[in-house]
Amino acid sequence: MASRTIHLAVAYELMVRLKIKDKQRFILGHILPDMIVGEYEYRLPAKKKTHFYTLLENGRKTYNFFRFYDEYKDKLHDMLYLGYYVHLIEDNVFRQYLYYRVGLLKRRGEPELIDELYNDYRLLNPILIKRYGITIPAFPDDIKNEDIYKRFEFTPDEWLDEMKQDFECTDNGTLRHFTKELIDEYIAECVDQITEELKALQRGEHYLAINDYSIENYYKGELRT
Repeated sequence: MASRTIHLAVAYELMVRLKIKDKQRFILGHILPDMIVGEYEYRLPAKKKTHFYTLLENGRKTYNFFRFYDEYKDKLHDMLYLGYYVHLIEDNVFRQYLYYRVGLLKRRGEPELIDELYNDYRLLNPILIKRYGITIPAFPDDIKNEDIYKRFEFTPDEWLDEMKQDFECTDNGTLRHFTKELIDEYIAECVDQITEELKALQRGEHYLAINDYSIENYYKGELRT
């Protein structure tokens, strides 16, 4: 899954491209699926639920934005739910970059890889925060009354505390798996694909297909993605 800062960079680009007016709710929806804090053994299964993780009939895996759409299509006029919807698409695109473009499919779930990725995220944080003017979002209490919030066990206070640490990172070090150019390409692809998907929704159809950006079920264990 993409880091919160990478997701926010995409959100900021989309808000400009789509002329989003209710920016606060769009950003909150955009980061809500990741608002799970805890040990890895708890966090990963919980995030599979918040990301509508699905094993498809062809044996591939996806974060099922179609399932989310079917359940919440009547709420997509609300920027909170629209932000959530596009987050799922972004994570599918990200896994394509991570596992196929970077070539890490067979290392999926390795503790060493997770440490390496989080180090790359730390190095990218100050770059993206400065470039996009990212700030720590507020979390109004009324969000807790939303259907999507009550469905899962989100931990926003702890998550926001962790996000504050993103603003203390420096770019001193060497990226191991990503480059700035690759992240720029990823952000641009997300914005383009999501823009086309939302145009299609206005016509009553989808631009993306359920298998688009799905990945191989290379590892069949319960705790790896």
